[in-house]
Amino acid sequence: MIIENDKNNNLFKKKIFFIFFILLLTSCSTTKEKYERELPALPSDWSSSYQSMKEIDGWAKTFNDKELLKLIAEAIENNKDLRIASNRLDIARASSSASIAPLLPTIGTNNSRIQSSVIIDNQNNPERFYTYQDSLGVQLNWEIDIWGRLSRQSRSAYKDLESAEADLEFAKLSIAGLTAQSWYLFSEAKLQRDLAERNLQTRVSTLKKVENRYIKGIAQSRDLRLARSEVESTRADLINKQQIFNETARTLEVIIGRYPEANIVPGGLPSIPPNPSIGTPAERLPLRPDIRSLEAQIESAGLQLTSTRLAFLPSISLDAQWNSLEDNLSDALDPDRLAGSIIGSITQSIFQGGRRIANSKIKKAQLEAILETYGQALLTAAQEAEDAISAEDTLTKREIAISKAFEESKAAEELTLDQYNKGLSTIFELLDSQSRRLNAESLLINAKRLRLTNRIKMYMAIATPVYGKIK
Repeated sequence: MIIENDKNNNLFKKKIFFIFFILLLTSCSTTKEKYERELPALPSDWSSSYQSMKEIDGWAKTFNDKELLKLIAEAIENNKDLRIASNRLDIARASSSASIAPLLPTIGTNNSRIQSSVIIDNQNNPERFYTYQDSLGVQLNWEIDIWGRLSRQSRSAYKDLESAEADLEFAKLSIAGLTAQSWYLFSEAKLQRDLAERNLQTRVSTLKKVENRYIKGIAQSRDLRLARSEVESTRADLINKQQIFNETARTLEVIIGRYPEANIVPGGLPSIPPNPSIGTPAERLPLRPDIRSLEAQIESAGLQLTSTRLAFLPSISLDAQWNSLEDNLSDALDPDRLAGSIIGSITQSIFQGGRRIANSKIKKAQLEAILETYGQALLTAAQEAEDAISAEDTLTKREIAISKAFEESKAAEELTLDQYNKGLSTIFELLDSQSRRLNAESLLINAKRLRLTNRIKMYMAIATPVYGKIK
């Protein structure tokens, strides 16, 4: 009966251990399935209509702007934030290499020389004799990864490396996009400043006309003062536009890693590139580097959680040791003279004050936090893409409307000026027509730049590479 009870107890213990092991391994997958159900589903198409064209070979080339390509290359080479991301990648790469070490046996060796002396009294003539012995020892320790705990830790480190690589790629994409947007903002500032200079010349020319009419007694003092006021207001606007020009220049210089001295030569605003292929949300959003980084973090956190739970299981290790003690070093190095032992051991932790349970809870909470972050990042990425795609049509229509308004205001200004010279229009009507033309032209410059900026944002939102095609 005692033997039968022992067998039953052993069988019960084996069943309990097996159930515990299965629950340990399946708990992570249960958590994953739970949060996969809560993640936002990506639709098969974008909510905004868009006429896609062919796939592009890197968005930086689509603007046909050689200076932009140079600035992007300079920014990627010199930007401080990119260097920080690169350093983090080096750390992750070294950590992933080091993560293999626990899977391998550790081998150590020691060597020592022992000196002994004796004194022999030979007829009242004591003499000291020395003897030497060389000791050589080799130790080996290896924890056998029977449950896969160590391998999961190593795989987690490699997932951290994948995350760091994606972070660096996202940083490069962000810096390239920021450089392009700043470059065209700087170009707009230059065009707005040039427009303010031309407007000042127009106001000065109008003032001279009013002065001549005033001298002849045709214009009133009120007209003269109004024309002078417009000149000074336009001069103040030009000063403001020059300040904006300098500030945007310095911003661009900092982005590309130069000293901010407003010493960069501006360019113009290119034509908007042809519509690129935008795919579908399910195709493009998972390609974004920031999304791929979070996916790698999720896998890493899941592996860490499983590894932490596997730490509850017993560990199995092998310890081996070989030693020799000889009178000379050559004998100590002789393999035949080594005496050794090999010991296999199983270690099961029973009580650690709740440390392992707490670690398991920490890893589980970290995994849940990353999953929530991933879900929010996916929604944010979708919003960025939808906003940019929708704005493509809106900004195009806006530019067309402003362009028509500019043409009409320009024609109205020319007509009003001709009528003013003939005495058929007042100074108020002339200044008003000039202001309307100026405002429309300024809005048109801004509309062109906004379309370029939005196109860059769309490229980034749908994971279009700076150079090369989508993989």
